[in-house]
Amino acid sequence: MRGSGSENSVAASHPYRLSDYPEGANGSIMKVGGDHEFRLRMIEMGLTEGIEIKVVKYAPLSDPIECLVKGYHLSLRREQAAKILMNPPEKES
Repeated sequence: MRGSGSENSVAASHPYRLSDYPEGANGSIMKVGGDHEFRLRMIEMGLTEGIEIKVVKYAPLSDPIECLVKGYHLSLRREQAAKILMNPPEKES
């Protein structure tokens, strides 16, 4: 069995999905996946590599997710948020 230290270092080296971020966490976009049309729509809304996103809250059934991006609130379906690869989340202090 692995120790928790090695698991944490492995997890930190892999991208997270925005849909996996907890409420109150923020981080930056590594890549927007999905088909061309989806990526284009996300770019039009300002979701590009390096942009900071904060997960404000989840709806009662965890769908949609309310995020704060460039000073505006954006709601994304969990399925859409799963296509956005992120750096490890940072908890707001």
